[in-house]
Amino acid sequence: MTPLRLVALLLGLVVLFPPAAGAQALPVFDQGRTYPREADLQRAIQPYQAAIAADARNARAHYWLGFAYLYAYRHYRGGLAPYAAGYLPRALASLRQAVQLDGKFVPAISALHDALILSGQDEEATVLLKRLLEMTRPPGQTYQVPPG
Repeated sequence: MTPLRLVALLLGLVVLFPPAAGAQALPVFDQGRTYPREADLQRAIQPYQAAIAADARNARAHYWLGFAYLYAYRHYRGGLAPYAAGYLPRALASLRQAVQLDGKFVPAISALHDALILSGQDEEATVLLKRLLEMTRPPGQTYQVPPG
């Protein structure tokens, strides 16, 4: 096949089968700022909520939403986001959903581990940490999670 025909074929496929609307890349949550008002955070998480509304199986959208809630909760603990006192359960729910949908998505597993530690669910966090270590362990390497 000539290069010109290949280009024509690829363009034809893009025209006939455009990417799904939900396939748009999600924006990265901006950790470089604080969200002193809940309305500011709501605007920041709107793309993730819209992506979940369009496709409830979007693990990345669940991750970013949970990550944003966890970020706001950490700021609440530091006195910067008084509205976020109840955001830890929201973070846990979104992050658990992300991990359930994509069990190999390391950022979601890591964020869920952090949220579990913050919520005092140490046993579940330890199980998750062991899973994460097994997934990321180089061949032939062993790890042991210290007790306590």
